[in-house]
Amino acid sequence: MLDYLKRTNDIDEMIEIGKKIVEEKKDLYTPLMMQKMMNSVESHIPAASAQEKEDMVYRAIYEWWAFGANVDEEFYLHFNEMTCEEKDQYMVDNLRVRYINHLNSGGGKEVRRILDDKYILYKRLRPYYLRDMIEISDPEKDLDVFSDFVKKHHEFVVKPLDYYGGIGVHKASLDDYGSDYKTALANLLNEGAEISNVHRSKSHKMVLEELIVQDESLAQLHPESVNAVRATAVRGKDGKIHLYHPWIKVGMNGTFVASAVLDGYDAEIDPETGIVISDGYQENGNVYVTHPNTGAVIKGFQIPQWGEMVKMVGELMELMPEFGYIGWDLVLTPNGWCVMEGNYNGDFMFQLINGRGYRKEFEELIGWKLDKEFWWQAQ
Repeated sequence: MLDYLKRTNDIDEMIEIGKKIVEEKKDLYTPLMMQKMMNSVESHIPAASAQEKEDMVYRAIYEWWAFGANVDEEFYLHFNEMTCEEKDQYMVDNLRVRYINHLNSGGGKEVRRILDDKYILYKRLRPYYLRDMIEISDPEKDLDVFSDFVKKHHEFVVKPLDYYGGIGVHKASLDDYGSDYKTALANLLNEGAEISNVHRSKSHKMVLEELIVQDESLAQLHPESVNAVRATAVRGKDGKIHLYHPWIKVGMNGTFVASAVLDGYDAEIDPETGIVISDGYQENGNVYVTHPNTGAVIKGFQIPQWGEMVKMVGELMELMPEFGYIGWDLVLTPNGWCVMEGNYNGDFMFQLINGRGYRKEFEELIGWKLDKEFWWQAQ
């Protein structure tokens, strides 16, 4: 399989290999899949010619199999400007998950499900959430639980059970659905079904969460969004938990979800001091020295109660002994830090921020490296 795949710096050769892959794997690269890829490419290079966009789709397919990068990483990491040697230094989507599987007890389905299923993780770590959460999946069976929750929390957060990237996450209230419990529950479950169909989510289930009230010290950055710290915990070869290149996620322009993929920025934090050490970066290439709405200076901002957060990360990992890698999203509230969620395949956004790959550094930290030529050859 794919015996013609090789690393090359020749763009025409990349495109031809991409076409061969599509021909060999027709069951994967269906017309629908190819259109989805074209849509992604067009969102990044809308002004390009039709031929340039088509070539980019095939090149992205080549990059996916040769290096493990997804379409978005192809653009925001500027793979199209790199040599093979430079690309090999990046921990991109599919390559990264092989390393994470190694750290997380082999990455079996049951292990992954603990983090992929938001409600399972909530039940396991409930005291660290500092808020209520319910799971909904059936318009009849869940009506009483839903009604009780909404009576207690008039406004709440809606999330797909097992999806990521901020897709489908929004604030809601009973008022949005005509103040009728049955109508509201049915509509929320319809949202889950639509997300499952469009984004190939494994489940149509949704979780509803009590709103997180963030501490004023972080709300000042952008009060409309919940501004979380991505605290990636890595169990190193020394057996210790390392806080690996944390960053803060801040929303912009009144958005509720803080994400550099959507309308927000990421800025790296010094793991020792909790001081922000970079400007704010978005995946579209925009860089901000100050917040465009609030005027807050980004670099040099001190994250409050940093020591308490670091301690909490250690406690969380003690409760998750089967995991050696978790990307925690943590929020500071007036009552201390709380868990927003835990991510299995947490990204390396600091690669975007710093403009270089961190593969060798990460391999040294964990004392392990992939011994296959291509990521997909590993289990």
